[in-house]
Amino acid sequence: MANTGDCCAIIMAAGSGSRMTDLTNQCPKALLPVGRFPMIWYPIRSLEKAGFSDIVIITRKSWEKQMHSILSDKSVPILARLEIVSIPDSEDLGTADSLRRVAPKVKTTALVVSCDLISDCDLTDFMSVHRKHNSSITVMLSQLPTSIVAETLVPGFKSKQKNAASEKISIGFESNNEDHILFWRSQIDMDSEYLSLSKRFLDRFPCTRIQSKWTDCHVYMINKFVIEYLINRSDINSLQGELLPQVVKKQMSTLVKDKSHEEADMTTTEEADMTSADADNKPEKRKDLIDYVAGCEFDLTREANFLSLTSSNFGASPDSPQKDLIRCYAYRQTAGFCVRANTIAAYFEACKQIPRLMLQFLDNKSKGTMPPVPESTSIKPKSQVGADCLLGENVEIGEKVSIKKSVIGRHCKIDDKVKITNSIIMDHVTILESSNISNCIICDSAKIGDKCELNSCIVGQKQSISTMSKHANEALSSVTQMMEVALE
Repeated sequence: MANTGDCCAIIMAAGSGSRMTDLTNQCPKALLPVGRFPMIWYPIRSLEKAGFSDIVIITRKSWEKQMHSILSDKSVPILARLEIVSIPDSEDLGTADSLRRVAPKVKTTALVVSCDLISDCDLTDFMSVHRKHNSSITVMLSQLPTSIVAETLVPGFKSKQKNAASEKISIGFESNNEDHILFWRSQIDMDSEYLSLSKRFLDRFPCTRIQSKWTDCHVYMINKFVIEYLINRSDINSLQGELLPQVVKKQMSTLVKDKSHEEADMTTTEEADMTSADADNKPEKRKDLIDYVAGCEFDLTREANFLSLTSSNFGASPDSPQKDLIRCYAYRQTAGFCVRANTIAAYFEACKQIPRLMLQFLDNKSKGTMPPVPESTSIKPKSQVGADCLLGENVEIGEKVSIKKSVIGRHCKIDDKVKITNSIIMDHVTILESSNISNCIICDSAKIGDKCELNSCIVGQKQSISTMSKHANEALSSVTQMMEVALE
């Protein structure tokens, strides 16, 4: 177990799930079921395994009661103390705005995790990279989600499946230190396929590897001085899209001491923008990020940099310009399982993988009390439930039922001769006799009539599908239908 110290663990759970509205228009993304637990349980469990006993959750005001109710349910095993902080629904706040709301809780560092991260990564390794390099911001990256989700056949409208691709980011790493991030830019923000770097940047880092194979997991360890800077920059709304690129760029800044006055204040000089050909721009008049690090760095630490054999500043004068006061590093997960369930494709894949991964998330006490088929679930003779399936409590399964590669929620009723393959069935769903469900997501309290044929469909919450209906690649929801009529 890691020493979490004064690190504050924060889970971002206020997102609307705009890229999976067929599922989130009636349920917050953070509370969508993944296996037997809500999605947010998985980052909570990852933080618990890393040694955190207190976790702050940021959510919307309208979801606060529902979040309290579900996370306090005894069937959801949680050891840590949870503090839920709500933000107004009327305000369209980004991740950086949300972090400002809880900034007073951060004493030294903040470990920020997205509610949709489902990963078997050991966060203690991630935290070790941050501490090893005394990093200002450390980012968790993975190349696993792209390859896994790309192979997923997505339920719902085919035209919407294009949105299932992971966000593409171009990241530059120092050749001699592959953890050191030198460049960060979302590909949608790049004006062309050509990349322009300043001469000063290339002089300092002549060997830089620009890669676009990594996915940002939205897990950040952020030092206090960066959050103090963020508090005074209300124009920054996003951690990934705005704050992180700025901090990466500010690594080119140096801190200079005015030698004419021994007690003079520190001033800053900004080197050229590493992504701009104009290298002569004057620094902004308002307080810069490096001014905040100057206030947080202890004098003893600065003096030690000039005496340490391992420091690049060894032998230099303490009054000389100091570089590397701002540092950005990455931890890369290259093995195991990691998905950000922020699209229907990623969510669908995560649900299908959970049956084989569940034991990795459970603590020792819970492992013995959660078999793949609970005692409260009844299965009549001649029915087959595959070993790659996961069933919830109080499920009734009739005769000659076949269930393969699927997850069945709690309190579901499945009549005789039903076939379910490669599907996610949420809680309180009823599927009547002889229906065939393949590659589908059936939401809470839906009812499927006799002899229905559903292939690659999403059935909305409380939606009823009439007897002998046949649907393929559709989103069947009263909300969706109303929207389609309005558009026409």
